[in-house]
Amino acid sequence: MKQRSLARFFLCLISLVTIFCNAPSGQAATEKVKLTTADGYRIAGILSRPSQGDGRLGVVLLPMYRHIKESWQPLVAELDRRGLVSLAIDMRGHGESRIGPDGDDSGRVMERDPALFNAMHLDAEAAVRYLIDQAGCRKIGLVGASVGCSVAIDTAVRAQVPVAAVVVMTPGSDYLGIPTLQQITGWPGDLPLLILSSAEEKERGAEAISRKLAKQRAELVLFDQTNIHGTNMFGRVDGVAERIVNWLNGKLQ
Repeated sequence: MKQRSLARFFLCLISLVTIFCNAPSGQAATEKVKLTTADGYRIAGILSRPSQGDGRLGVVLLPMYRHIKESWQPLVAELDRRGLVSLAIDMRGHGESRIGPDGDDSGRVMERDPALFNAMHLDAEAAVRYLIDQAGCRKIGLVGASVGCSVAIDTAVRAQVPVAAVVVMTPGSDYLGIPTLQQITGWPGDLPLLILSSAEEKERGAEAISRKLAKQRAELVLFDQTNIHGTNMFGRVDGVAERIVNWLNGKLQ
């Protein structure tokens, strides 16, 4: 009986070792996290830590209007592959961050309440602090899509948290009441900015922002494809995720 038990033990041990050795390598560890903003809002996020890399470089991902953190998955996969930590969040009133200190704010999202959107920089700031304090990142980039662009620019200009690079996908001049063209006049002169837009939508804000920062480090890239607003670029513009990560990796080093 003892010999049978011992044999079964070794068989189980061999099986576990085999499973471990054959497990897919290079996969990132992901976890759902909750952040608390300076005004007491609880923000939901997905933190992804790649198996490679030293964890020094992190990226906060800010979604489009009425989109959620999972919309960033194509970019997260490329960030994982290149060894950059990422934190995609549901901004206040959206997804799993609907409930604020005063109740459900999803109605304010539908009503396009400018006060709600002008407070979203606090969500981005909380995400940057989380990457620094909890994930151990040392340099942080922001990537925003549509109104997430406005939030990223607002956050960078306010400079309440350290931001080392910003990417905006289809920025606007005044999305949902956030006065981006006014804010951009306070852009930190040495902060790199990559502006991505379709030629179709360049007049919504991409060209104006680029002109205002002509003497600074802003780079404007226009694509010929149509219907590629914000994160809709993924899967429609070849290599756009790789382009973003290559740029971030170069600027954050």
